[in-house]
Amino acid sequence: MVNILVVDNHKAVGEGIKLLLEQESDFYVTVVKTDEETLVALSQQTFDIFLFDINMPFLNDQRFVKKVGQLNSEAIKIIYTGYKIEPFFNILIESDVTSFVCKTASKENLIMAIRSALDGNAMMPVKLLRQLKLAGTQKNKIEIMHQLIQYDLKKDELAVLKLVAAGKTNKEIAENLFVSLRTVEYRLTKIFKKLQVYSRIEAVEKIRKIGLL
Repeated sequence: MVNILVVDNHKAVGEGIKLLLEQESDFYVTVVKTDEETLVALSQQTFDIFLFDINMPFLNDQRFVKKVGQLNSEAIKIIYTGYKIEPFFNILIESDVTSFVCKTASKENLIMAIRSALDGNAMMPVKLLRQLKLAGTQKNKIEIMHQLIQYDLKKDELAVLKLVAAGKTNKEIAENLFVSLRTVEYRLTKIFKKLQVYSRIEAVEKIRKIGLL
């Protein structure tokens, strides 16, 4: 039996979800409306799935979501709401929310989200997936910037390193960057000192390791 806790401050909506889900022979649903009722339910039994409506005052603070997870650490948290999730997205991901389902979704989609979550898979709208991708990209950019600051590498030095990694000779690098051969050699000397390496191969290996290539 799959025990599901539906948390929705609209009683009629919660009871409607219960009726819908319990058409599945292996689903048993408990409905609560407030944080107090949620904590009482958690003190009485454990649940496999938490189905939350994000448009609830106490859920605007991710600490409550985390607290619920601490009380029933094995339960899978799914957000089921008719409101925009984007402003809460990063907070909810940090709170270990697994899936996001819109209340306009079909019964089949809701059930699929629950069963997918039980199988260890996540479901979410494509626009949220893209937001996650952008968040990851932004994080990578920040990490790379920190590395540049740490090693004090300038843009022109990084440009030289990228060409070294591409297998270019000093002469070819000079031609690509429209600088003199002596300038390339000077930049390489500075790069080796900053990265604390002694060869082109070591320099390329290090910047690849720290994620600058």
